[in-house]
Amino acid sequence: MRIGVICEGPTDYPAIVHFFGHALYQRGIEAEFRSLFPDMDKTRPTGGWANVLLWLKNNPPRIRLNRYFGGGIFGGSLATENLDAILIHLDADILPSESFVKYVETAYGLNIVATDNSVERGNQITEVISLAAEIDCMTDVDRARHIPAPAVESTETWCIAAFTQPPVDFESLRGSQLTHHFMSALERSESREPIHQYENIDKNVERRQRFCAKHAAGSSRVVQGCPHFTNTIEKLVSINT
Repeated sequence: MRIGVICEGPTDYPAIVHFFGHALYQRGIEAEFRSLFPDMDKTRPTGGWANVLLWLKNNPPRIRLNRYFGGGIFGGSLATENLDAILIHLDADILPSESFVKYVETAYGLNIVATDNSVERGNQITEVISLAAEIDCMTDVDRARHIPAPAVESTETWCIAAFTQPPVDFESLRGSQLTHHFMSALERSESREPIHQYENIDKNVERRQRFCAKHAAGSSRVVQGCPHFTNTIEKLVSINT
């Protein structure tokens, strides 16, 4: 199964590749991933939620279906990737951002509702992705091949779940609590003793790649502890059946 990935940043990509890749392997599916955005072949790939939405705007359905799937409802045979699916990721931790709220209201007419409910937060991110990707203008087949992948609260949540034994309400972790849980897992993975408190999440790409590769087999815990991750897996599986 060939999956194109659009994600917020270079540290999100290894989490997607390793955790989704292993979870699909557990379901009997060999997955091959291709980064559509950001360009992981660049020395310093740049991302961010605004650039994800801009990429989708600059690559509307006609272009995506021709380039990656071979036409869809628009016809043509320009496919260069021959993908089975495009996975579109955004983190739910952007929901409180004033610039994000204003942008989606202006661009899509969508009002973001402040909520602490992890299900609702993931659903709002899914709605933003669907609007930005113009999914409603596609056929059922093409719509199914565009997979929203909301991370509640971020792909660091998946890293924590892959490393940590339950019970932990992973998708409820946010802010400083999420930062501390992730950094503690990262340090322990490298046989270091965590410090009392962390101010920021380490975004070193090589370090994140090593962590996600090492703990890919923990994808079963991500499936068990992160409902939005599981929902995305089920959508990918349904395409392959």
